[in-house]
Amino acid sequence: MILFKKLFNNVGIAVFIVSTSFVLTNKLNAQKSQDVLMTIGKSTIEVDEFKYIYEKNNGKSADYSKKSVSEYLDLYKKFKLKVEKAKQTRLDTLENLSAELEGYRKQLASSYLMDKEVTEALLKELHNRMSEDIEFSHIFVASPETANKAQKAEAMAKMKDIEEKLKGGMAFGEGAKEYSEDKTTSDKGGHMGYFTAKLPNGFYDLETALYTTPVGKISPIVTSRIGYHIITVKGKRPARGQTEVAHILVDQSKKSFIDSIRKMAIAGKEFELLALDHSIDKNTSKIGGKLPFFGINTYEKSFEDAAFGLDKDGDISMPILSKSGWHLIKRISKAAPDSYDILVRKMKSQINKDDRFETAKIKLIRDIKASANFMENTAVLSKFTPNLTDEFYSYKWNVPENLDKMTLISYNGSLTYDLVDFAEYCRNNTKTRLKYDKAKPLDEAVNELYTEFVNEKTLDFEEKQLVKKYPDYKALLREYEEGILLFEITKINVWDKANQDTIGLKSFYETVKDNYKWEDKAKIASIDIKTDDKKLAAEIYKGLNKKSIQKLMNKYNKNTKVINVTYSEAEESAKEMSGLIKTVGYTTPMEANSTEDSYSFRKIVALIPSHTKTMQEARGYVVADYQDYLEKEWLVNLKKEFKITVDETELNKLIK
Repeated sequence: MILFKKLFNNVGIAVFIVSTSFVLTNKLNAQKSQDVLMTIGKSTIEVDEFKYIYEKNNGKSADYSKKSVSEYLDLYKKFKLKVEKAKQTRLDTLENLSAELEGYRKQLASSYLMDKEVTEALLKELHNRMSEDIEFSHIFVASPETANKAQKAEAMAKMKDIEEKLKGGMAFGEGAKEYSEDKTTSDKGGHMGYFTAKLPNGFYDLETALYTTPVGKISPIVTSRIGYHIITVKGKRPARGQTEVAHILVDQSKKSFIDSIRKMAIAGKEFELLALDHSIDKNTSKIGGKLPFFGINTYEKSFEDAAFGLDKDGDISMPILSKSGWHLIKRISKAAPDSYDILVRKMKSQINKDDRFETAKIKLIRDIKASANFMENTAVLSKFTPNLTDEFYSYKWNVPENLDKMTLISYNGSLTYDLVDFAEYCRNNTKTRLKYDKAKPLDEAVNELYTEFVNEKTLDFEEKQLVKKYPDYKALLREYEEGILLFEITKINVWDKANQDTIGLKSFYETVKDNYKWEDKAKIASIDIKTDDKKLAAEIYKGLNKKSIQKLMNKYNKNTKVINVTYSEAEESAKEMSGLIKTVGYTTPMEANSTEDSYSFRKIVALIPSHTKTMQEARGYVVADYQDYLEKEWLVNLKKEFKITVDETELNKLIK
């Protein structure tokens, strides 16, 4: 089973299993403060709410100084006043906003639940496991994913027979030699050596067995994507991790030569030069014998043991014999184990795509059921299938009438679903029903849909508990809800009004129009002379001192358009004024273009004094300023409408 060995050697890909009841016992037990910081109208703002939003929005600047807290509290008051007005006007009851919020709540709850109660726990468990290497042996019977039911059953029967023999006293090593189908290890009693998490995708149960089976004990039958295993754990050690070394390689017949090279290295000659001069490993000799970082099961055991046996950077090993020849190994550096935060960045996306994620999700559902006193009445379900026909496998199928209304499943004895709920679920999942082959027995299809139905409702139940369990989730949901309300109420009272109230906007403009002025401007003529005759171009350029541009164009453009003029206006600070002196008649030097078939220059033909912009010219600025004006006026009125009370004692407790 060379494939099996190769899969295992890919130690950069891994697996995680949840072996402890992490779901409902290791919740976030943050202390919930009931202390009220302030009230606005009928709403209260607790200290924890303010601290959460203050720290989130200020980041590293959240130093809780009096100035910082006071400034942010003023901003938060304004925000909360607007939200309070939105609630008073019952914007939160509008159908479109309610639907938007519910959609977000569902999306956030689902991702938050999986992140907190599956992914986070998987990553923590993986981080713990990666601190140990596990030595084990196994007995293997092949049963690949492509095997049919009969083949899988035959392989399992064979493995159960081996298991019984082991229970009857057969030595594990002898069992591996006689029965294991992994021929790369069977003659060694199934010995695999040391491995560490995470194992490749599809070896979830096997990794779990490695880390949960006591040393010297034998595991139950374990399933992987390539077959069935029984393992025995031989030993455990702190994880070797990753190391970086350089080596010098010589032929197996040159033991005395490698000894002499070592003496030179110990005496102080540079290892890199010795590698360049003497190593027969041409892939590394030119770079001083340097190998990339590696972990266990990358090289032969003798080489690995010697490399990881070096205590400090710069240490040089004794000569080591491998199949390739004699080696000298010098340690360059040892990688520190990844912190948990680094592991999260590296592994989170992999964990979520691994088969262990789905397995952990199933365990989550099982634990939720246990915690929620889940009850089911399979007798009610049994009344559903007898009345079905093959139409169930088509889009035409509808929910049967007069279905039993008895409870099918329940949570905590209060949240219940009946057979009609399940039937509606089946009806709405047309795609799932259509994927079934009509040859599939109806009871099997119904049972599969029922399992999906129960899983979905169980996760729905848990999602509704998130507000109670996770303060962060509650805060995120509140932020989004208040954000929607803030947007809508501001749109009504400020943004729409500023754009639609043409009379108010014009009246506002008249009071502040002196704020919108053009700077002093210059009218610039950009002149191009289309000719490769430099004398003609110079003649035209010189003529500008005596004649107007129009007269020159009348003179030289009779047959062909020699002179092209474009006019523009530019404020004094504009980049178009670069190279120009603000004087009427000032002309830049004439320049030939890159192909020398035309010449160009610019001339100031008029100066335009500063003047007030028209309403149309300044509209964007006027609307923005009008919005600011409306918002300030609105806030003045809101402060009159809603009483604000701040508990100074609680506020002072926050100040550092």
